[in-house]
Amino acid sequence: MVQGIVTMKTTCVAVSAHPGINAAVAARLVSSVRNMKSIVLLRCGERTANAANILSVLALCAAMGSTVEVQACGEDEVLAANAVERVLSDQAA
Repeated sequence: MVQGIVTMKTTCVAVSAHPGINAAVAARLVSSVRNMKSIVLLRCGERTANAANILSVLALCAAMGSTVEVQACGEDEVLAANAVERVLSDQAA
């Protein structure tokens, strides 16, 4: 990161888990970013969630097939965004 310039990794992923982001998926998602240094935000429709907070993630109400925008900002932003993408696109969830 160049001094004074903030970078951010942004990606979109379709939720593959049936019926969507339930408690088990939310727990896996929070666990995947727990030790990351980046701030990870999720956006689904009008709602935004902190990926490190299970209640916030559940409040997204993201159903199977919905698109979630993942925004990660920090020194490990690429790793953090990729970890969230893996959880949300995992059909075995």
